[in-house]
Amino acid sequence: MKRTITICITAILIASSLWAQGAVEAPQSSSSVTFTDSRDKEITITDSVERIVSLSPNITEIVYALGKGDLLVGRTDYCNYPEEVMNIPSVGDLMSPGVESIVALQPDLVLVSTLGQLQIIEALEYAGVHVIYLNESQSMEGTYRLIESVGTILGAEEKAADIVGGMKEEIAGVQKKVASVQPPSAYYVAGFGEWGDFSATGDTFIHEIITLAGGDNIAADGSNWTYSLERLLFHDPEVIILPPTWGATFEETRDSFASNEAYSGLTAVKSSSIFPVDADVLNRQGPRSAHGVTLIAEILHPELFK
Repeated sequence: MKRTITICITAILIASSLWAQGAVEAPQSSSSVTFTDSRDKEITITDSVERIVSLSPNITEIVYALGKGDLLVGRTDYCNYPEEVMNIPSVGDLMSPGVESIVALQPDLVLVSTLGQLQIIEALEYAGVHVIYLNESQSMEGTYRLIESVGTILGAEEKAADIVGGMKEEIAGVQKKVASVQPPSAYYVAGFGEWGDFSATGDTFIHEIITLAGGDNIAADGSNWTYSLERLLFHDPEVIILPPTWGATFEETRDSFASNEAYSGLTAVKSSSIFPVDADVLNRQGPRSAHGVTLIAEILHPELFK
């Protein structure tokens, strides 16, 4: 019995000595958090996450804003901001990224925010990949929650809180400037011409941005991005906000719009009150959304932002 006790004590002492010398690696503890995504699915996340794939441009922007860009090993073709993300391998387009390409990257997590990717999510999970689906309301408050959620997932809660705080401060500053001025009527062109007229209707995120920026969005009475030419002509906006169409410059897009007989009689066209804007800044719910409010306010109220 004494011999057994002596052997046990000796083994413990040897092990302790080896650990102290670094000959044997001591067990490492890792913390974990259980996150419930927008499908009400619980995913356990540990602090050992080192490889992530983003399948949504706004998520990619948030990852970089949180200082976690070094974790990104895959993106979509449309994830183009910030510039350094272009060095990350692409796994395909938004709606049909390559499942095999994603699996080959061996990600610890795949982050998704687009409902249209549901089949991709199911295929990835069938292949054993952990996927977190984040779908917040199309609003500024939803944007704040989205940033905070990614911060929780990546262990960057404090940085997420700083970003959200800065966004709120920027928007508050804009609203303070525009509070005492008359909001000009504005129209955001999401599409025009032979295929129909599309705009930031009252149920869109861009409508909220225009309102926060001190504008009166004439398309507020529309829904689902669809707006009739008749209503556009009736409301006759003072300002037209026109992002460049795909593959064209703003000048080319503006000339195409202004020379179209359907729009040539609009007051904004006659007064050359047609202004460009980066559609990505307005469309993507992320850290640049507050700056989108500033950009629109500068268009609508240039006298206040000299």
